[in-house]
Amino acid sequence: MDNQLVGTLLVIPLEPNQLNLFPEVKPTPALLTEALVMSADALLKWKSQILDYQQKVRENKPPEQVTLFDIAPNHCLTVM
Repeated sequence: MDNQLVGTLLVIPLEPNQLNLFPEVKPTPALLTEALVMSADALLKWKSQILDYQQKVRENKPPEQVTLFDIAPNHCLTVM
């Protein structure tokens, strides 16, 4: 089999009767940015806000599930 390695993608030739839907699309490597998108101070502030939120969620009592209608539970079913 005549396989070619392009980047990290394995390119397998198409079968003779299989259509190539996107012949003009060529695999391209991912673009990597050299500069940081967020400053260190902004990152620390963001992480602190997440920690504060998570602590508040843990401290609060979780909501209780309630019923839409007040129906007395039926513990016994009678079959006639």
